Amino acid sequence: MLMKTRPEHLFAWLSVVKSGAVACPVHTDLAPSEIAEVLAHLEPSALIYDAALAPGLATATSAMAAIPLRVRAGDDAAEEAAWAAAGAPRAALPRAGASLEQLLASKRALTRAPDPGPNDIAEILTTSGTTGRPKSAMIPHRMPVLTGEGFASWLALGADDRLFTCLPLSHVNARGYSTFGALAAGASLAIEERFSASRFWGWLAATGATQANAIGAMLNILLDRAPEADETRHAVRLFYSAPALGAARHEAFESRFRTRLVVGYGLTESTYGFIHPLTGERDLESMGRPRRHPDPAVPAEARLVADAGEPGKTPPRDAGPGEPGEVWLKNPASFAGYFRNEAATRETVTADGWLRTGDLAQRDERGDWFFIGRAKLVIRRRGENMSPGQIESVLEEHPAVLEAGVVGVPAALGEEDVRAYVVLRPGAAATEQELEAHCASRLAAFKVPTQWRFLERLPRTPTQRVAYHLLPRE
Repeated sequence: MLMKTRPEHLFAWLSVVKSGAVACPVHTDLAPSEIAEVLAHLEPSALIYDAALAPGLATATSAMAAIPLRVRAGDDAAEEAAWAAAGAPRAALPRAGASLEQLLASKRALTRAPDPGPNDIAEILTTSGTTGRPKSAMIPHRMPVLTGEGFASWLALGADDRLFTCLPLSHVNARGYSTFGALAAGASLAIEERFSASRFWGWLAATGATQANAIGAMLNILLDRAPEADETRHAVRLFYSAPALGAARHEAFESRFRTRLVVGYGLTESTYGFIHPLTGERDLESMGRPRRHPDPAVPAEARLVADAGEPGKTPPRDAGPGEPGEVWLKNPASFAGYFRNEAATRETVTADGWLRTGDLAQRDERGDWFFIGRAKLVIRRRGENMSPGQIESVLEEHPAVLEAGVVGVPAALGEEDVRAYVVLRPGAAATEQELEAHCASRLAAFKVPTQWRFLERLPRTPTQRVAYHLLPRE
């Protein structure tokens, strides 16, 4: 599914999983070459795509040719106009087999499989791994159901609520928390295609939303804007967001916008991480306490591991109060492994079912958990996880670049900015603007570095790997 965050995406997605097929949403902001890579990795039997996105599929001709059914959402005129604007030959993309309207009207485009069970795969959510190759989490039917039930309980949502999201429906947040949270609560859902700071409060007022999801960068952008007349005319009683803003900005957000902000922590691989309590004492610097399902019979465990030990020889050692460690989770609202990547699954899930998140945290005596950083070399920007290795590979395709190292550095609006360290070939020259344009033509916009450093050489470990911790951070 290559579809924008629109009602048609919801209808198509739920129809697909109801039929017993597996839905694989692809982020619409990916560059054409990235889309081609994902399609080649997934090898889908059908593709549902927005007509306006058709030009981006032109470079995926070989991957497209292997897809038997192509379903278009939108009219021919919009698709033809998009192709003309891109200057791409219309013949480069085979005609769609049907439109979304025809698919929904026919009620028979997909052969119905037996009713799926809770452990059958409902969807595959693809993100970038640390190697730069697509890393696709297989999501069983039980996971979004448990996620929605949990979310409705954690935020005390009911049938009178209206949830709002402008986060992409290709991600677990909008799918599990907003969509299935609304279904579990018997509430309604309002969606917008993407975040706009200038229109955000107007959207909330117009939709009558009572709950909204966001990411930290969005909240910081709203806080840093000049006060607006309509920013308190909404009916939103609860915002849910991650990561934590820190106590000062958290309190400033709640005071200025007259709402309550609840911070949580979750992953594509498991939505049952941590959350602030809705009532009672809370530490605004923390990411909360372990999440539980409203039915106490549903297990949900979290542990902080200081030493993972050695399988078959020494057991993991849990961290004590104040001691840092890696966050491990174990609950049924978790993924079923990575698609076609058994090695990555074994690295992430232990033999006895613990999910190793790769995130480092500390825990205090009261039971609050505090995020420290990522053990993995993954950068998080604008709510997106990305691989430094992929960006480095793209940079090293430039004829003037000998080698590159990419890291995430703290951003003014929260999360991280992408910084590239570049070593040029002897006698070669390249400007920041040239390298930025090179990356922009091959990567999604959120992956393009915004900070540049030119070095004579990259620091190396004794095994000649890039020593990222020795890169200058000033």
